[in-house]
Amino acid sequence: MKKVGNWFALTWRPVALFTGVSLFFLALLWFRLDSLVPGFSDNELSARASSGTTKILIANPLELPHKLLQFVPQYFKHFGPLAMRSASTIIGLFGIICFYVVLRGWYTKRIALLGTLLFATSSWFLHFARLGTADVSYILFFGVVACTIWLQKERLTWVGAAASMALVVALLYMPGMVWFVVPALFWQIARIARMLSKQNPAYLTLLAFIGTALMIPLGWALYKDPTLIRTYFGLPQMFPAPLDILNNIAHVPSQIFLQGPKNPEIWLGRLALLDWFASTMFVLGAYAFWRRRKLDRTWIFIYVFVVGSIFVGLQGPVSITLLLPFVYVFVAAGVALMLQQWFTVFPVNPFARWAGASLLILAVVLTSFYNVSHYFVAWPNAPETKQVFHNKP
Repeated sequence: MKKVGNWFALTWRPVALFTGVSLFFLALLWFRLDSLVPGFSDNELSARASSGTTKILIANPLELPHKLLQFVPQYFKHFGPLAMRSASTIIGLFGIICFYVVLRGWYTKRIALLGTLLFATSSWFLHFARLGTADVSYILFFGVVACTIWLQKERLTWVGAAASMALVVALLYMPGMVWFVVPALFWQIARIARMLSKQNPAYLTLLAFIGTALMIPLGWALYKDPTLIRTYFGLPQMFPAPLDILNNIAHVPSQIFLQGPKNPEIWLGRLALLDWFASTMFVLGAYAFWRRRKLDRTWIFIYVFVVGSIFVGLQGPVSITLLLPFVYVFVAAGVALMLQQWFTVFPVNPFARWAGASLLILAVVLTSFYNVSHYFVAWPNAPETKQVFHNKP
């Protein structure tokens, strides 16, 4: 009995914290998921129609991860907003977990929690993670970063190998992701080879066979319908004029920091995608990353920002959601730098250290409250939003 009591005394706080944080994130993703707005948007209805039957999925398997999550409830005759939008929330929850894994691999537990809170409560994340379209699926690419962090600290098991293979296959079904997944694999090719060399050859052969088999539907669809090839490579069916492309690329950082997209389906007015606090922390985080520019992670992030902005600027199928988790890693890095500098100035003064940390935590909480109010209060009550979500289930 004494051992049980000691175990409880040691674990009740982290267990309570984990439970509370998990319930909070689940509430964020599923609270009034079916009733926050009065109906479906046109794009949500198109997404539902594109995942309604196996015949449709085989004809166009692009965005398959999201389509499968919408196909399952439709197979059981559930077609409402809760069932369709839950597909996005599941992917969003996976993105939150991966985001925490990445931050925990690079920073302290406190920074990981604060950064994940900023990411998960951001209006930018909530708009896409609670909408019944496949744009949120681009967050899956951040799972590759999480897998890399995890594999650097853990030994590769057969479960890890299978999960990594499934993630890569899922991403290769997303338009434009081939330009990011393949370079990421080459980036880690030496590490992957070392890890795979320690696995059972028979199991690796089986895994390779399954992965190849899972890619057959994609190859067959591209063969049968060549018009899908442009979409698969993230290219628009009609290229804008060169000056328009440059203008669109310039609008990507403008949307993030100055003036958001004029689209009431996914945004409120013309507010920037980042609030003022997150923008400030992003600048500090960019400086922190530049100080460590010799690290591979810095150049991988630069590649994602540059190439991602180009594909978003082409106005093809690649969504700006691809950049979302990478932007918020910079925000978290800014929070970490600010806290680190404060502790450097006050290395031993306990009151100053407590006051600095408390003020920063308060700023994060107030920012989260602002973003949650933006999404749950202001956006659904805007007349433009009600006009977009006019289709009844």
